[in-house]
Amino acid sequence: MIKLGDVVVYSGRFMVNTVIWRDCAFDPSVGSNVYHNVKKVFITHGHADHFSDAHKIDAKVIAPKLEANMIENPEINWRGHFNWAVLPKELVTPYFIGEGVEVDDFAENYSFSILLPGHTYAHTGYLIENVLIAGDCIYPIDYWEKFGVLYYTDPDALIESLNRIVELDWDYLIPGHGDVLCRDEGIKLARKNIRRIIEVDETILSVVDDCTECEILAEVVRIYGAENVKSVFNILKPVVSGHLSSLYRRKLITIEMDDRKGVIFKKV
Repeated sequence: MIKLGDVVVYSGRFMVNTVIWRDCAFDPSVGSNVYHNVKKVFITHGHADHFSDAHKIDAKVIAPKLEANMIENPEINWRGHFNWAVLPKELVTPYFIGEGVEVDDFAENYSFSILLPGHTYAHTGYLIENVLIAGDCIYPIDYWEKFGVLYYTDPDALIESLNRIVELDWDYLIPGHGDVLCRDEGIKLARKNIRRIIEVDETILSVVDDCTECEILAEVVRIYGAENVKSVFNILKPVVSGHLSSLYRRKLITIEMDDRKGVIFKKV
C-alpha cells in the first residue's frame, strides 16, 4: 500500500494498481476488503484485469462510453480480435477474461477524466489532486524488457497520449501495472515508452516485403519472442495489425491482392 495524501494505491490481481480516493475506487482488482466506503467505481478501459472486482462492489460504475460494452460483456474484447469467431477460452489471455458489470455513467461526464487512447480505443486516465491514474497507457520499462512487445491497438494514438502525459500537470504517476512514479521518473518513462513504440514500428516496417500479415506476425515472433500461443493471438497480433494500419495511413506501405497469397503488404 502507498499513500499519497488522500490517494491510496494497492497492488491487486495481475499487479494492477487499484486506487482508493475518498469514496471512489479506480480499476478495482485488489479484493473486497478495501471497498467498504466506496460509492463510485471508475474504470480506465475494457480489459477485465482492470475491473475484476467491480461486480462485487455495491457502487455506481463509471467508464469510458466506448469501452462500456467490453466492461458489460468482456467476451466482446477478445472475440473482436478474431472477427467475432469463437476462440477457445484456453487460448485467451486471462487478462481479458472476467465477470462483466453494468456501466451506470460515463467517464466523459467527469472533469478529472483524461482521454488517453491507443492501448484501447477510448482508454481514459483520471487526474485527481496531483496524481495521474494512467492505466495501461504507459508500461514499466521492465515489462518492455521482459515481453519485447506489449499490447496496444493504435501506436499513433498511444504516442499522442504519452506526449499528453508529459504535458499534463501532476506530481505522481500511477501506471496500470508497476511502481508509482514521481514526476521526473514518470516523464522519463513516458519518453522511453514512445521510443519503444517507434522501435517496434521500425522493426515491422523493416520486415514488410511482399508478405501477408501472418508472415509479418511470424517474423515479429521470431524477433521479439513469445511466451505461448496466447501471447501471439492476444498481444502480438493486435499490435502488428495496429502498426500496419499506421504504416498504411502514413503511406509507407501499400496493400495489394495476390492471386497466390491473398492480401499482401509492400513497402512504398
